[in-house]
Amino acid sequence: MNTVIIDDELSNRTLLANMLKKHCPEVKLAGDADSAETGYKLIKAVKPDLVFLDIKMPVKTGFDMLKLFDKIDFSVIFVSGFDEYAIKAFEFNAIDYILKPIDHTKLVHAVEKARIRRQQDLSNVIYFVRSIEEKTNYIKKLTFHDKDKVQVVDIENIVYIKSDEGYSEIVDISNQRYISAKTLGDYEDLLRPIKNFIRVNKQYLINTNHLNSYSKGTDCVLSMKPDNLEIEVSRRKKTEVIAALKS
Repeated sequence: MNTVIIDDELSNRTLLANMLKKHCPEVKLAGDADSAETGYKLIKAVKPDLVFLDIKMPVKTGFDMLKLFDKIDFSVIFVSGFDEYAIKAFEFNAIDYILKPIDHTKLVHAVEKARIRRQQDLSNVIYFVRSIEEKTNYIKKLTFHDKDKVQVVDIENIVYIKSDEGYSEIVDISNQRYISAKTLGDYEDLLRPIKNFIRVNKQYLINTNHLNSYSKGTDCVLSMKPDNLEIEVSRRKKTEVIAALKS
């Protein structure tokens, strides 16, 4: 595989190049670059199969560079030091990454995955890049594939996510509904750092910013926008939910 490395630190580029030479003989290094700008020009020039890309670079990030492409027709392996939330976001979107310091066994595994995916649709990478906030590593948007279209939804506009026989139904403030093959547990893990999302029972994950009202009696019932849907909080979750609503 024709490969390039983009990282602002020479020592990192040298180390990765040496590891690839030793452990990944199928990889042919076609060049390296030290910034998003030079990386973009390098990719345009050599048309690689695979790009190892650092994210946190001066001036412009690796995400900024990828946003310059209308279509990503090369595999990308992100190489950086991510926090726990960012790792969940990458895994949720099936995006390849390896953490610094690089472990050679994980490097080999990432390269093999990239080789298998060479002929697959890589649109998930560009949708992911356009939805993540570089400064916080927080996902700001979710994407849903609907036939030949990709629907993009601002997370802040999601009212609730409902578990539905192994799938998830996402409802936004305009009452638009989206179906996802991800489970409710997947979304709970992804959105956990966003404090206004809370799991209220086995079936619902809600956005408290879109709550109309709630009852404080023996049964805690939530009324959600936009259509006043009533959701009963499970007894196990009641104390946690009430505390979250009061905070």
